Amino acid sequence: MLKGLSSRRSKRRGDGREPLVGEGTSMTMEGSLSGAGSPGDTPPCTQEPPPSVLDHLSTEEWNYRILAVLAEFLGSPGVDSLSVRDELRRWKGRVGGEAGESPDWLHQYQQQVEKAVRLHFPSPPPECSPQQQPELDTYLGQVKKVVQGELLRLAPVLKEAGLLGTLIDRYHVHTMSQLELLLQSNLNMDQIFSLLRWTLKTYLSSTVLGHPDVSADVTAVMDMMLLADWLMKAKTKALQSAQEYVGGCLKRMLEREEEEEEEAGSCDQSDEEAFIRLHLDITQCLTGMVRKAGVISPSFRKETQMMCLFQLHTFLHRFTAREKKRMTGGKGEGEERIPHLFRTINTCIELRLLAMQLASEAQADGAATVGLLEELHTQARQKLLDTAAHNLEVSLQTYFKRKNTHMGKMLSDLKLLLKKLPKECGAHTVVMDALYGQVVSLYLKQLLLSNHRHLERRWGHIGQQIEGDAEELHKVFSQQNKDLKKKSMLLLKVADVLSLTDEDALKLTCSVLLSDFPQVSREQVKKLLRWRGDLSQRQVKAVLDTTSDMYDLFQQLPRRRPLTLWWCCACI
Repeated sequence: MLKGLSSRRSKRRGDGREPLVGEGTSMTMEGSLSGAGSPGDTPPCTQEPPPSVLDHLSTEEWNYRILAVLAEFLGSPGVDSLSVRDELRRWKGRVGGEAGESPDWLHQYQQQVEKAVRLHFPSPPPECSPQQQPELDTYLGQVKKVVQGELLRLAPVLKEAGLLGTLIDRYHVHTMSQLELLLQSNLNMDQIFSLLRWTLKTYLSSTVLGHPDVSADVTAVMDMMLLADWLMKAKTKALQSAQEYVGGCLKRMLEREEEEEEEAGSCDQSDEEAFIRLHLDITQCLTGMVRKAGVISPSFRKETQMMCLFQLHTFLHRFTAREKKRMTGGKGEGEERIPHLFRTINTCIELRLLAMQLASEAQADGAATVGLLEELHTQARQKLLDTAAHNLEVSLQTYFKRKNTHMGKMLSDLKLLLKKLPKECGAHTVVMDALYGQVVSLYLKQLLLSNHRHLERRWGHIGQQIEGDAEELHKVFSQQNKDLKKKSMLLLKVADVLSLTDEDALKLTCSVLLSDFPQVSREQVKKLLRWRGDLSQRQVKAVLDTTSDMYDLFQQLPRRRPLTLWWCCACI
């Protein structure tokens, strides 16, 4: 324990000055930094000499004496700071402007500070492993406690004596050297992120180097380049580690998909968790990494987003190649492939949103990544529609050409198909809308390929039958998604074209059919008019000419108005 500077301010000599040490005691602290006696070490401070002796000490002797005082003060929190302050004032008063200006004395003082720093600084943890995150966090907490505690303990006394800068510099240099050793050790990604976050958010915070009691001196003396160099190396290593982690995760996700398909033949699309797992895992991986980086700094977050976008692009090259090979390689023939195609479409939609978000926030060009997803989305969507259309078209052919048949078979097949597609996903509305339009187009196609007279004998009023079929078809799709647009409106217009006898009304209806339903061609309208069987060639031509003129004029309008109202005004 300390046998030196007494903390009892009540003991004073006759001249009113506080004694440096108690009677018969030495300033030497057991186990302190001042036990050496060579010129290179700080000499022990023995019992304070009488005032007459102190008055005759030379500058060198005063400097030598004060080193012992500082050595004990730096090395032991138990030394009374007020006594040290008084001693430093006495030293300054006797030595004056020469106090502490000797290069040799400053060098010895710096050595004492370095000894104190090494004495107080905690030992770094052993070689870190992924299981030793708590040890790293504990060590960094100890570093904070030491640097914070010692700076705030020593600052009031040393700042007055003009000696605080050396203390700050030595603690900073030693701290950075320890952080450098940690950075060069075998740290995993989380540990590197923790180290970087601690340096920026704790070490430089208002509780340590940014504390109001020392912040001005820190700004004046701290080697900022030393910190900047370390931060640059730490950021580079953190990004590299994060890139390896993200790339490895994405690679394992795809390998898991391939392994499960090999084992089970295909991914179980009836399992909602399995259906959304791939894009959900990718999203969680990338957004989680971005969130971690955002805690460190906005610029680091932006660089991490760009890295994640690059890794996503790399992953998508392999993913799209696999999916295209699957679509063309015959894996899962017929309607068996529809659930997987649906999942592919949904994955493309979700990952496209993720890629656009990463690119937007990082202010990067994500067009190439989005292009890969849109291309795969288009191919998968078309493959799904073609696959679904095959059996539905067969049912429609039977419906229009054979007697005693009805829409029930086709609707039953359609319901069975739609039942396989999960509703709670982003692709459901997109696919339902496209499939709805596909079925309506198939209906019109098979209608025009059928025989009008045969249908009239079977159904009686063809227009009414088509209207009923349109309502049944919409009912099936609206049960899947009530927000779908009524694609069967096309068939209702077709029913009108087949039912109207007034030539002007027929011209208007055909114009609406072309303008409101882009999937209907002029050639189909021509076939529909001829398919009726009750219009002369002159009437068909007149309707088509007027319809074409109206359609062309209508397309030139800057903003669409209700076509019926426009037609009525034209007739006036």
